[in-house]
Amino acid sequence: MTNLRVRFIRHQEISPELRIKIEELDHLAFAGDDIDNDPEFANIRWATPDWMALGFLNEELVTQLSMPKREIMVGTERVWVAGIGGMATHPKHHHKGYGSALLKATETFMRNELQVSFGLLICADETQPFYKLARWQRAADLLYYHQDNQRRELHTSVMILQLQNQTWLTGKIDLCGTPW
Repeated sequence: MTNLRVRFIRHQEISPELRIKIEELDHLAFAGDDIDNDPEFANIRWATPDWMALGFLNEELVTQLSMPKREIMVGTERVWVAGIGGMATHPKHHHKGYGSALLKATETFMRNELQVSFGLLICADETQPFYKLARWQRAADLLYYHQDNQRRELHTSVMILQLQNQTWLTGKIDLCGTPW
């Protein structure tokens, strides 16, 4: 794991060659995932991230995640978050600590570079233990998002990570845009 090199790249600065590697890793990591067949997720248009966190062994992309930065609403309060989405590790590198190392480096990046108060992600129930090991906490089972000029509900596990000296707010979570 010590030889994992993590790079943070603005989404718009990703080269065409690297974009192909990212898409290939997505395909490998999420092959057989039934999210597209789940009516809850089938018609969602996912947000374009601001950043990508990429983990390399030599020149091989082995783990990745996308990261939008957005002001959301929690109850009646506005709060800045960095989202974690599309976290994927190449199947041949599972259980070697690379995803955990990427998540840890991303925590530092969100805190120091993006200077947001919280990380926020949505995940399946079966992936919650992975995030709980990294100190993420379940915050809700429902959030709201906006698509096609409509406010919509998404019933899923929402997890947050406290990054600054601020307590998570109470109330309904509205992503004020599409989910990630």
